[in-house]
Formats: sequence, C-alpha cells, structure tokens
Amino acid sequence: MKLHVAFSHGQRSPVKVVESIARRNDAPFGEVLADKDYLLVQDRAYGKIGRLDQYVQQGQSFVIRLKDNLHLVMPRKLQRPAEGDTKIVRDITCYIGQGKCQSAQRHRVVEFENDRGEVVRVVTDLRKESAHVIAEIYKARWQIEVFFRWIKQHLNVPCLFGTTENAVYSQLYVAFCVYVLLKCLYDTVQPKVPTFAQLTFWEFMQYWRMFNLPLEWQVQFNLLRRKGHPGILSLP
Repeated sequence: MKLHVAFSHGQRSPVKVVESIARRNDAPFGEVLADKDYLLVQDRAYGKIGRLDQYVQQGQSFVIRLKDNLHLVMPRKLQRPAEGDTKIVRDITCYIGQGKCQSAQRHRVVEFENDRGEVVRVVTDLRKESAHVIAEIYKARWQIEVFFRWIKQHLNVPCLFGTTENAVYSQLYVAFCVYVLLKCLYDTVQPKVPTFAQLTFWEFMQYWRMFNLPLEWQVQFNLLRRKGHPGILSLP
C-alpha cells in the first residue's frame, strides 16, 4: 500500500492523508492533495502537464519536480542576480512537453544541483522569488521522506494480520492511534519522573510492551489515574 501525505513544513505535521494500493498510479492523487491555502510542493510522480495549466488558472501555487524526459520548448532565460549556496544551472520560462501533450501556458522552470551533484528540474508558478528560494522550497520536501522513515521506525507492524485492502488500512491506522496515545502518555509522565529513572521514548515503549514499567513510572501513572487523566483512565 501507499500513503499520499500533504505535510505542512511550518506545522511539522500531516495536513491530509490519502491511502491507495501499490498498483494505482500516483499522479491523480496530486490533485486530491492540492489546497490553495498552501504552496504545493511535489515529487515528479505527481507531475502532469495538463494539471500545471489548471493549477495556474485555479490560483494554486506549486513547485513540482519534472520528469527527466520531458521536453522544454522555446526556453527564455530569466535574468536574475545569483544568491545563496545552491548551484543554479538554469532559470527559464518555457512550454513543457511536445505536440498534443504540450502545456498551453509558459511555465517557469528552475534547474539546480542537489547535494549529490545531480541536476533537478522543478516547475513553478512563482515568478517573484529567486531561483535559490525555489530550490530551497523543493529541498524542504525532504521532510515528507523523514516522516515516512519515522513511520517505518516507530510503528509496531512486524507483520500484517490480513492482506485485504481494508485489513491493511485498519491495522496501520490502529498502530497510528496506539503510537499517538503512548507518546501523549510519555510526554505527560516523563517530566514528573525522577532523573535517575528517566527513560527514552523507545525504552518506554519496550517496557510498556512487556508490562514491566519501572516502579517510578508506575507511581506517576497511578497518581494521574487518581486525578482523572482521560488518557490514563482509558488504559488497563
């Protein structure tokens, strides 16, 4: 399965999540995640030439990576002063694609080198920002990859109980809910525990799964339970 996530860079949290099975094409989900209140930053899997013109008409700002095999037609270089430490290769406006698949409008395309020396091409409707700013905006998209890595590292899903679409979704969302509840409890109790009994969140989860929390943690849980903490009351 796949998760298509609209991740807010400012809030450091997901704004919208749409799931799909692995066999479905990623491109249609780019439109589902669009929101005019946000600057849409997407990888090339979500790029579609016709959608670029549509975004401009709708007022949806975007920075989207282009596929390497797309043709850039009638390029015109933009004269802008260099700034920042990102190596800008080209900053142009052009039509994207060929023949019937060509965009109806000219779009701005910025090419820059990433940290591995690879040339990255992104298309955007932003005209006032410098090429360096455009490149940095796209680089910020790496936060979504960090989020996916977090999912793989922290959710306790060693095996799937079922292989149907509904079974997989249900198990993953239950794992999300359990993680959020445990993190909330950890953040509530951890500041109240003596220094010598402090645990990292990973250690806390391991002790929790073995029903073997240290005595100092059990005391704080019992105190919160007596005070009527809603998260504690819901636990056995």
